[in-house]
Amino acid sequence: MAEAKDKEETRQPTIESLTADNVRLQGELELAQSIIAGQAEQLANSETAQQQGNVIVVSYDKQQYRVLGRKFSIKGEEITAEALGKNKAALKHLVESKSGLLVPIGKA
Repeated sequence: MAEAKDKEETRQPTIESLTADNVRLQGELELAQSIIAGQAEQLANSETAQQQGNVIVVSYDKQQYRVLGRKFSIKGEEITAEALGKNKAALKHLVESKSGLLVPIGKA
């Protein structure tokens, strides 16, 4: 009987440590997946820009847009076309206001 109790006591820390490892690995997986998604979006934008010629392409809500201006002001903030893809708030504002600075590419 004492032998069964000893096995159960040594098994419990193993289950707890495996559970902790599983939670940690799930967090690392989610982080890696978000990085991959961001890099895939950048790659798609670069490929589309290359096909379109010398233009800047940004993505918002799985839709790609060609940026017509090189530098513009949004809500008092000066933004370059190159920086627009990283400024999600400014990009969202332009898309939602149906700005003429952005031209949808392909599917809508």
